[in-house]
Amino acid sequence: MKQKPTKSQTTRLYQEPTAAEMRTSRLSIILANAKEFAIFALIALVFWFAITAALVAMFGG
Repeated sequence: MKQKPTKSQTTRLYQEPTAAEMRTSRLSIILANAKEFAIFALIALVFWFAITAALVAMFGG
């Protein structure tokens, strides 16, 4: 069986993924957002403690 040459560089068997296959799942989006928020909250808490400790050291308390 002879195949006609394709115009593109890819083979005939390759198909582009569909929009549904390329979409990120909702669970992974929710988990990523939760992780980002947890990191933000932790960093904010550390900075708050550091600033509070610096102010107490400078002005007493």
